[in-house]
Amino acid sequence: MEYREFLENVRKEVESRYDSNVSVTLNHVMKNNGTELDGITIMEKDKNIAPTIYINSFYDRYREGVSLKAVVSEIIRIYNQNKNSININADYFENYENVRKTIVYKLVNYQKNKKLLEDVPYKRVLDLAVVFYCLIEQRKGVSATALIHNEHLRIWNVTEDEIYNDALKNTPVLLAGSIVPMSKILSEIAGTAPADNDEKVCEYTGEDILYVLTNSSRVNGAACILYDNLLKKFANDVHSDLYILPSSVHEVIIVPKKNAFDKSELADMVREVNEQGVSQDEILSDNVYEYNRKNGLITM
Repeated sequence: MEYREFLENVRKEVESRYDSNVSVTLNHVMKNNGTELDGITIMEKDKNIAPTIYINSFYDRYREGVSLKAVVSEIIRIYNQNKNSININADYFENYENVRKTIVYKLVNYQKNKKLLEDVPYKRVLDLAVVFYCLIEQRKGVSATALIHNEHLRIWNVTEDEIYNDALKNTPVLLAGSIVPMSKILSEIAGTAPADNDEKVCEYTGEDILYVLTNSSRVNGAACILYDNLLKKFANDVHSDLYILPSSVHEVIIVPKKNAFDKSELADMVREVNEQGVSQDEILSDNVYEYNRKNGLITM
């Protein structure tokens, strides 16, 4: 069957597994960089929030021979596994005073998100845009966020500048940033890194060439380039201006300029990684930025 027919049949089949106390709806969701996904939401009558399960990839599995009933069973399994992980009173979001301390920001590509930016408050920075979201819950294995739309500003009766100023204060506190050697990250991935409880904000070894800047959750960590004094402290420690390579929305790579890399070669490397090693919805930019430690400015 065709994709749209598949979506509707999945919805009907899921709905048939429940009684009238459960509603099943399809949602079309705009994600980062113009990526659009279709999701299914199973909402029980006594719940005020439910996970959205994206089902685009299930269509590929269906075309490969997986039965519709098997697809539906997997969707229901995912739902049952996650339905009780977070429970939030929807009325909580109607009052700005309730949410203002949870508002944080992230960076997205300006050109790739023009359609999304028509509907959300944002600030333009270089070829990027700062957008805002509520960090509802952040713990191991669970992350709940809600992107802030223009409609929220109208409901809360607040301005874009108010949102921006609150996010400037909250983000470095709720999502602390750090700069660590690339070698340490690779050791952690390989499981060979020694235990280290020393939470250094900037860790300069004097031996490494590449460093990774991200936040404590390692989600949307590229926004750390805007944190006050984080790049400044590191640049002063290494006695060098910096190149900033946007490896994804989740982190950037910091290269001290004194290591004598050619900027055009670094830009070629970023473009190649974006084309081959980063999913479409996680690309930040193809451009390499420069940080000047004397004036504290980031430029392209």
